[in-house]
Amino acid sequence: MLKKWMVALGMVSVLTLAACNNNDDEDPADDVQIEEQEQEQEDDTNDTEEDTDQSE
Repeated sequence: MLKKWMVALGMVSVLTLAACNNNDDEDPADDVQIEEQEQEQEDDTNDTEEDTDQSE
């Protein structure tokens, strides 16, 4: 009976550690590229708003 409890506790521990693993498969360079794209989009939006303000 003790063996069953030890196996069950081991399995729960492994599953818990696997679920809590903070494995980030993304390349950090991807984050930089995303930030650059967001900045470009914001710049484009700001340029459009300025053009609209000037035309009024």
